[in-house]
Amino acid sequence: MIEEHRLRTLADFEAPRRANGPAEVTPHEHRRGSRCPAPRQLEADEVGRLLNMLLEAYDGRRPAAQVRALVAPEVYAGLSGPRRTRPRHRTQTIHTCAPAPDVVEACARVAADDRSFALAARFTRTPTGWRCERFALLKPQQPAKPNRRAA
Repeated sequence: MIEEHRLRTLADFEAPRRANGPAEVTPHEHRRGSRCPAPRQLEADEVGRLLNMLLEAYDGRRPAAQVRALVAPEVYAGLSGPRRTRPRHRTQTIHTCAPAPDVVEACARVAADDRSFALAARFTRTPTGWRCERFALLKPQQPAKPNRRAA
């Protein structure tokens, strides 16, 4: 018995089907005029993956060019600067909030060399996906050295 397969023409865009009903996806206009689904909201695990990728680029374990499409030009400039040997930074805890519909802010506790640091990041939704607009690894200031005056 030969099975017959037929192809059908796809609509301009089709929302993915879920078991609990159709997903609500709002189409966005691309620069080229095509319509595609809007990037969905970032989940905490996706934010964690993005932060780890950015930390790998910061540490020099990942080429900064691999994350160029995911970050703003200012963030890319900070990641693609001169390479120094840095310890491996690992996220410990991540907290996210959405202060606006197209913005996700994240803070994380990051560990490196048995020390903890704070990480702050801001992601904004663009027509092509989420982009990191701010990325700051906040390290404690070194204590000021006392001035020694010759007597």
